[in-house]
Amino acid sequence: MQKKWIDLHIHTNASDGLLSPEEVVKIAKECRLSAMSITDHDAIGGFVEAKEKALELGIELVSGVELSVAYKGDDFHLLAYLIDYENPEFQKKINSFRDERFVRGEKMVEKLNELGIDLRLDTVKAIAGDGSVGRPHLADALLKEEFVHTYDEAFARYLGYHAPAYVAKTYLAPQEAIDLIHLVRGVAVFAHPGTSRSQQAIYDFVEMGLDGIEAYHSQHDRNATTHYINLAKKLGLIYTGGSDCHGRRKGKILIGTVKVPYRCLEMLKKVKEENY
Repeated sequence: MQKKWIDLHIHTNASDGLLSPEEVVKIAKECRLSAMSITDHDAIGGFVEAKEKALELGIELVSGVELSVAYKGDDFHLLAYLIDYENPEFQKKINSFRDERFVRGEKMVEKLNELGIDLRLDTVKAIAGDGSVGRPHLADALLKEEFVHTYDEAFARYLGYHAPAYVAKTYLAPQEAIDLIHLVRGVAVFAHPGTSRSQQAIYDFVEMGLDGIEAYHSQHDRNATTHYINLAKKLGLIYTGGSDCHGRRKGKILIGTVKVPYRCLEMLKKVKEENY
């Protein structure tokens, strides 16, 4: 029997990815994936836009979103799966995130201007399009206007956490994020733990109702994947995975490059069924 592979962590240009929702669905189909999830940052529009193309191409599309949380001086990401994205309270929260991202973008452009970088907000908005404005869009704008030579230079010189034009984003508390995910009948998963500075946060989030850990990821090697699968089992959690593709923003299109077994989606569905 042929194995079924999935990718449950993909970004589109509805947040900070470079590919359109239709494009990521087409690529997932070309990679012979059985299922996929669009998990844009604080945005659900990419998933909604991709539904028709996914149906047309016969690929299972799982609702998802990636939320940013702050905890004990560090930031973490939580993936929300199988959510009731039409819930009015959820829609209100997502829209507020979008507004806050735009205001943050304005403030960073102002800081760049104060540094003598004549970058216009309209340039950033044109690059972001209908997407939720983020630092990657500012980096693309700096590169386009030739204020930097590379995307990474934009972060190193201006937009990184300790760089002069950085403005902190508004984060949810982890309990608030997990409660929001559960409010919309979703499954809460700790994203790419191998990139996190604090592993203790996983244990703390379990106490708050965390459902799973992302074990398969483009920045996890085989040992890391095995470790997080075993940790999930130890803590009574499920484990999931995805490429975390942002288009070619990270050098190449990552969709389908991380072999995530379909059983991860089956575990997600089982938690959803058991919880709701």
